[in-house]
Amino acid sequence: MRARIAFMILVGPAMLMAQVASSDNLNCTVFGSRSSGMACNGIGVPDTDKGKNLPTLTVTHFTVEPGAAIEQPTPSRDCLIIGINGGGLVNEKLPLLHVSLEKDVVTLMPKEQPFRLRNKGA
Repeated sequence: MRARIAFMILVGPAMLMAQVASSDNLNCTVFGSRSSGMACNGIGVPDTDKGKNLPTLTVTHFTVEPGAAIEQPTPSRDCLIIGINGGGLVNEKLPLLHVSLEKDVVTLMPKEQPFRLRNKGA
């Protein structure tokens, strides 16, 4: 089963006003098993407020193929993982944990805890 998730990368205090990038700009598929890699389509999020020091929220949809693993997208930022269609991922770095991808389940992955999440599904 393919695992579909959305990563949200938080920069800055969460209680402040943030610039939100549309979830429609970037979709990625992570594949593994015999070959590994990632393919993305869409456009990047432009930096519209270079002079302002506002927190940002970037949303990217990922499809993680069975056997594939995804590394922490940005080590200097927290990530929220939001489940879309079920399944689960296993963290291969300490702390070893299971990330549920059931619909609307949210998991915080703090920047202080690096991760490599693998889809162990078939």
